[in-house]
Amino acid sequence: MKEGPGEDPFAEDTTDDQVDSAPDADPKTALESDSEPDHDTTDTMSTNDIPYVIRRQTVKEDRDNEHVAFLRDEYAELEDQIRADVADELDMRSKDVSVTDLREAFVELAAENPDAVAEILESWGYEHLK
Repeated sequence: MKEGPGEDPFAEDTTDDQVDSAPDADPKTALESDSEPDHDTTDTMSTNDIPYVIRRQTVKEDRDNEHVAFLRDEYAELEDQIRADVADELDMRSKDVSVTDLREAFVELAAENPDAVAEILESWGYEHLK
């Protein structure tokens, strides 16, 4: 009988002359072995190879920690200027540079340059807290 749209594709309809050579074969393995790449390279890209800003769905993805930044007015204005300057460096519009990304970049930059951060804190009077 001809298989049609109402037929159950998973129903067993075998004849005596049909033999299943691998009844317990893993379909995933079968697909991998049946589909040979047309080119010599078999390297695949993992999700970690895709830049974070591209692979995420939202700016808050993978950011479970919510931190509120209390800034003095002069530093809030400076943050806006830094955002504009960074956007210029990236050849982007300022509004396309996420403040969340920018602040996280500040933390990474500080982690790479703790001596510069310490120098700023000393200029604010941290030497008096020793």
